[in-house]
Amino acid sequence: MERRMANIQSARTPIETPGWLQEQTRQQQASAHYCGLGFKISRLDEAVYRAVSDAFSDSISRFRPEAEIPEIGTQRPDFIASLHCDNNQFNAEISQALKPLHEDWSGMTLTESACYGFRVYQRGSYLLNHVDRTHTHIISSTICVDAALEAPWPLFLEDIFGEIHEVNLEPGELLLYEGARLIHGRPWPLVGDYYAGLFVHYRPESR
Repeated sequence: MERRMANIQSARTPIETPGWLQEQTRQQQASAHYCGLGFKISRLDEAVYRAVSDAFSDSISRFRPEAEIPEIGTQRPDFIASLHCDNNQFNAEISQALKPLHEDWSGMTLTESACYGFRVYQRGSYLLNHVDRTHTHIISSTICVDAALEAPWPLFLEDIFGEIHEVNLEPGELLLYEGARLIHGRPWPLVGDYYAGLFVHYRPESR
Protein backbone atom coordinates (compact mmCIF):
# COMPACT_ATOMS: atom_id res chain seq x y z
CA MET A 1 0.00 0.00 0.00
CA GLU A 2 2.86 2.38 0.78
CA ARG A 3 4.07 2.08 -2.81
CA ARG A 4 0.79 3.40 -4.14
CA MET A 5 -0.34 5.83 -1.49
CA ALA A 6 1.67 8.28 0.53
CA ASN A 7 0.47 10.68 3.19
CA ILE A 8 3.12 13.26 2.29
CA GLN A 9 3.67 16.65 0.75
CA SER A 10 5.08 15.95 -2.70
CA ALA A 11 8.56 17.22 -3.56
CA ARG A 12 7.07 18.32 -6.86
CA THR A 13 5.42 21.70 -7.03
CA PRO A 14 1.79 21.31 -8.10
CA ILE A 15 0.26 23.67 -10.61
CA GLU A 16 -1.48 26.36 -8.61
CA THR A 17 -5.26 26.26 -8.44
CA PRO A 18 -6.59 29.57 -9.76
CA GLY A 19 -8.54 31.83 -7.42
CA TRP A 20 -11.90 31.30 -9.10
CA LEU A 21 -11.61 27.53 -8.67
CA GLN A 22 -10.47 27.81 -5.05
CA GLU A 23 -13.53 29.92 -4.27
CA GLN A 24 -15.85 27.59 -6.18
CA THR A 25 -14.38 24.64 -4.28
CA ARG A 26 -14.88 26.33 -0.91
CA GLN A 27 -18.51 27.08 -1.73
CA GLN A 28 -19.20 23.54 -2.91
CA GLN A 29 -17.55 21.95 0.09
CA ALA A 30 -19.51 24.16 2.46
CA SER A 31 -22.79 22.68 1.21
CA ALA A 32 -21.61 19.10 0.60
CA HIS A 33 -22.50 16.37 3.06
CA TYR A 34 -19.56 14.40 4.49
CA CYS A 35 -20.33 10.70 4.95
CA GLY A 36 -17.26 9.90 7.07
CA LEU A 37 -15.85 7.49 4.48
CA GLY A 38 -12.94 9.37 2.96
CA PHE A 39 -11.42 7.14 0.28
CA LYS A 40 -10.27 3.59 -0.41
CA ILE A 41 -8.27 1.78 -3.12
CA SER A 42 -10.00 -1.23 -4.62
CA ARG A 43 -9.74 -3.45 -7.68
CA LEU A 44 -12.28 -4.31 -10.34
CA ASP A 45 -13.55 -7.85 -10.60
CA GLU A 46 -11.55 -9.60 -13.31
CA ALA A 47 -14.57 -10.05 -15.60
CA VAL A 48 -15.60 -6.41 -15.18
CA TYR A 49 -12.10 -5.18 -15.93
CA ARG A 50 -11.97 -7.38 -19.02
CA ALA A 51 -15.21 -5.79 -20.24
CA VAL A 52 -13.86 -2.30 -19.54
CA SER A 53 -10.54 -3.04 -21.24
CA ASP A 54 -12.25 -4.56 -24.30
CA ALA A 55 -14.61 -1.58 -24.60
CA PHE A 56 -11.66 0.79 -24.37
CA SER A 57 -9.78 -1.07 -27.12
CA ASP A 58 -12.88 -1.11 -29.32
CA SER A 59 -13.27 2.65 -28.89
CA ILE A 60 -9.79 3.73 -30.00
CA SER A 61 -10.85 4.86 -33.47
CA ARG A 62 -13.73 6.95 -32.04
CA PHE A 63 -11.75 9.16 -29.66
CA ARG A 64 -12.06 12.88 -30.34
CA PRO A 65 -10.78 16.02 -28.58
CA GLU A 66 -12.77 16.54 -25.41
CA ALA A 67 -14.90 19.66 -25.07
CA GLU A 68 -13.09 22.33 -23.10
CA ILE A 69 -13.19 21.77 -19.34
CA PRO A 70 -11.77 24.59 -17.19
CA GLU A 71 -10.09 22.20 -14.74
CA ILE A 72 -8.11 20.42 -17.50
CA GLY A 73 -5.09 22.03 -19.10
CA THR A 74 -1.76 21.17 -20.67
CA GLN A 75 1.81 22.37 -20.62
CA ARG A 76 2.35 20.85 -24.06
CA PRO A 77 0.41 22.90 -26.63
CA ASP A 78 1.55 20.45 -29.32
CA PHE A 79 -0.71 17.83 -27.69
CA ILE A 80 -4.47 17.89 -27.10
CA ALA A 81 -4.99 17.91 -23.33
CA SER A 82 -7.63 15.17 -23.28
CA LEU A 83 -9.50 12.91 -25.67
CA HIS A 84 -12.95 11.49 -25.04
CA CYS A 85 -15.20 8.69 -26.22
CA ASP A 86 -18.62 8.11 -24.68
CA ASN A 87 -20.77 4.99 -25.03
CA ASN A 88 -24.05 5.55 -23.20
CA GLN A 89 -25.12 1.91 -23.19
CA PHE A 90 -21.74 0.68 -21.94
CA ASN A 91 -21.59 3.42 -19.31
CA ALA A 92 -25.04 2.49 -18.01
CA GLU A 93 -24.07 -1.17 -17.80
CA ILE A 94 -20.81 -0.44 -15.95
CA SER A 95 -22.54 1.98 -13.59
CA GLN A 96 -25.07 -0.70 -12.71
CA ALA A 97 -22.42 -3.42 -12.41
CA LEU A 98 -20.30 -1.35 -10.02
CA LYS A 99 -23.16 -0.14 -7.83
CA PRO A 100 -22.89 -3.07 -5.35
CA LEU A 101 -19.19 -2.34 -4.83
CA HIS A 102 -19.97 1.30 -4.01
CA GLU A 103 -22.91 0.32 -1.81
CA ASP A 104 -20.77 -2.14 0.14
CA TRP A 105 -18.15 0.54 0.74
CA SER A 106 -20.57 3.32 1.62
CA GLY A 107 -23.10 1.25 3.56
CA MET A 108 -25.89 3.03 1.68
CA THR A 109 -28.41 2.20 -1.01
CA LEU A 110 -27.31 4.24 -4.01
CA THR A 111 -28.74 5.65 -7.23
CA GLU A 112 -26.60 6.11 -10.33
CA SER A 113 -25.78 9.75 -11.06
CA ALA A 114 -23.27 9.58 -13.91
CA CYS A 115 -20.66 7.46 -15.62
CA TYR A 116 -18.21 9.45 -17.73
CA GLY A 117 -15.54 8.28 -20.09
CA PHE A 118 -13.46 7.06 -21.50
CA ARG A 119 -11.18 10.07 -21.04
CA VAL A 120 -7.57 9.91 -22.19
CA TYR A 121 -5.18 12.49 -20.78
CA GLN A 122 -2.19 13.07 -23.03
CA ARG A 123 1.41 14.13 -22.53
CA GLY A 124 1.67 17.37 -20.58
CA SER A 125 -1.94 17.35 -19.33
CA TYR A 126 -2.95 18.19 -15.80
CA LEU A 127 -6.18 18.25 -13.80
CA LEU A 128 -6.54 21.16 -11.38
CA ASN A 129 -7.62 20.36 -7.84
CA HIS A 130 -11.39 20.58 -7.39
CA VAL A 131 -14.44 18.84 -5.92
CA ASP A 132 -17.29 17.21 -7.82
CA ARG A 133 -20.95 18.15 -8.10
CA THR A 134 -22.45 18.74 -4.69
CA HIS A 135 -25.78 16.90 -4.90
CA THR A 136 -25.09 14.08 -7.35
CA HIS A 137 -21.43 13.04 -7.09
CA ILE A 138 -21.53 11.93 -3.46
CA ILE A 139 -20.02 8.44 -3.72
CA SER A 140 -17.58 8.30 -6.61
CA SER A 141 -14.77 6.29 -8.13
CA THR A 142 -12.01 6.97 -10.60
CA ILE A 143 -10.92 3.89 -12.52
CA CYS A 144 -7.52 3.41 -14.12
CA VAL A 145 -8.33 1.77 -17.45
CA ASP A 146 -4.90 1.87 -19.08
CA ALA A 147 -1.74 3.98 -19.02
CA ALA A 148 1.62 4.42 -20.70
CA LEU A 149 3.61 6.52 -18.25
CA GLU A 150 7.28 7.37 -17.94
CA ALA A 151 6.83 8.60 -14.37
CA PRO A 152 4.02 8.18 -11.81
CA TRP A 153 1.04 10.49 -12.30
CA PRO A 154 -0.71 10.25 -8.94
CA LEU A 155 -4.11 11.43 -7.90
CA PHE A 156 -3.85 14.22 -5.33
CA LEU A 157 -6.32 13.98 -2.45
CA GLU A 158 -6.82 16.29 0.50
CA ASP A 159 -8.82 14.72 3.31
CA ILE A 160 -11.09 16.64 5.68
CA PHE A 161 -8.21 17.04 8.15
CA GLY A 162 -6.09 18.81 5.56
CA GLU A 163 -3.73 15.85 5.11
CA ILE A 164 -2.38 15.41 1.58
CA HIS A 165 -2.35 11.98 -0.06
CA GLU A 166 -1.00 10.85 -3.41
CA VAL A 167 -2.52 7.72 -4.92
CA ASN A 168 -1.03 5.80 -7.83
CA LEU A 169 -3.44 3.41 -9.50
CA GLU A 170 -2.54 0.50 -11.78
CA PRO A 171 -4.81 -0.57 -14.67
CA GLY A 172 -7.81 -2.37 -13.22
CA GLU A 173 -7.65 -0.49 -9.92
CA LEU A 174 -10.04 2.20 -8.77
CA LEU A 175 -10.23 4.73 -6.00
CA LEU A 176 -13.53 5.02 -4.14
CA TYR A 177 -13.89 8.48 -2.65
CA GLU A 178 -16.34 11.16 -1.56
CA GLY A 179 -16.24 13.22 -4.73
CA ALA A 180 -18.27 16.20 -3.58
CA ARG A 181 -16.31 16.61 -0.35
CA LEU A 182 -12.65 15.70 -0.92
CA ILE A 183 -10.44 17.99 -2.97
CA HIS A 184 -8.76 15.99 -5.71
CA GLY A 185 -6.91 16.40 -8.99
CA ARG A 186 -3.74 15.59 -10.88
CA PRO A 187 -1.95 18.95 -10.66
CA TRP A 188 1.29 17.84 -12.27
CA PRO A 189 1.94 17.52 -16.02
CA LEU A 190 1.62 13.96 -17.28
CA VAL A 191 4.99 12.48 -18.23
CA GLY A 192 4.26 9.69 -20.69
CA ASP A 193 2.04 8.96 -23.66
CA TYR A 194 -1.37 8.75 -21.97
CA TYR A 195 -3.53 7.88 -18.98
CA ALA A 196 -7.04 6.52 -19.62
CA GLY A 197 -9.75 6.79 -17.01
CA LEU A 198 -13.42 6.06 -16.40
CA PHE A 199 -15.40 7.93 -13.74
CA VAL A 200 -18.50 6.67 -11.91
CA HIS A 201 -20.71 8.69 -9.56
CA TYR A 202 -23.65 7.81 -7.28
CA ARG A 203 -25.85 9.51 -4.72
CA PRO A 204 -27.77 8.07 -1.78
CA GLU A 205 -31.19 6.79 -2.85
CA SER A 206 -32.89 9.07 -0.36
CA ARG A 207 -31.53 12.20 -2.08
